Order: sequence, then C-alpha cells, then structure tokens
Amino acid sequence: MPVILQLSAAQREVLTAHLADLERFGFELEEFGGDAVRLIATPALLDHQQADAALRALAEDLEGLDRGSRVEEALRRIAATTACHAAVKANDRLTLEKMSYILEELRRTAYSTVCPHGRPVVLRLTRREIERNFQRI
Repeated sequence: MPVILQLSAAQREVLTAHLADLERFGFELEEFGGDAVRLIATPALLDHQQADAALRALAEDLEGLDRGSRVEEALRRIAATTACHAAVKANDRLTLEKMSYILEELRRTAYSTVCPHGRPVVLRLTRREIERNFQRI
C-alpha cells in the first residue's frame, strides 16, 4: 500500500534529487504535490512502519552532503542508514531461528564487528573481565 509522507521542502527536494539512487536500494517514491511524496516500495529488510523514519533520516544524511559530493558517498550513506533502521533494537523479540540466522550472517560479513556507522556490534570480553563485572574476583 502506498504511503503519503509530508516532508519539509528541503527533505522532499533532496529525496527527489536522489530518486535513482534510492531505487537501487529498494525505495520507490514519487512527488505527490506540495512537499508530499508517495512511497510506493521499500527495501525488503525494512518493515512498513520503519520506512517513514528511514526516509526522513536519509533526507537528513543526504542534505548533509556537499553539492559536489560523489554519488558513491550518497549511496554509502543510504545503505548505512537503511541498514541501521532495519537493525534489531533493544527489547526486540527474536525467535531462536532469527537469532541463529543473524549470527550466521554476521560471521559471513566483512567488518562484522561494527555497524555501517562504525559503532561496535560485538565486544570481546575475557573471563577475568566478566568475573570482575559480576564481582567474583
């Protein structure tokens, strides 16, 4: 089902300027009049409720690019933001199968210890650190 999003003029302008780039990642949108856009399709890894927030974050990221920035930089930001919005968040309920799938995919991913923005997703703790944190030593 298409969704109509009301955006600021700057957000609408930057998103419509990158329509082809957004389509490469699974977003399909079109101008809908005024500062509204109609969202027709989203990447499979985003659920419908995350699409609005993801597009607004993309607009902010893309607005931050200098006019002379390369398309590759814009695409990298789009991919990073989309991945972060689709990521498992604190308190998300996961099945055992989903947890196993995520860990298996993580093992196959280059740079699997950080998210696309460089934040750690895996920490290595020694037994001594764990025991100290649980006041066992």
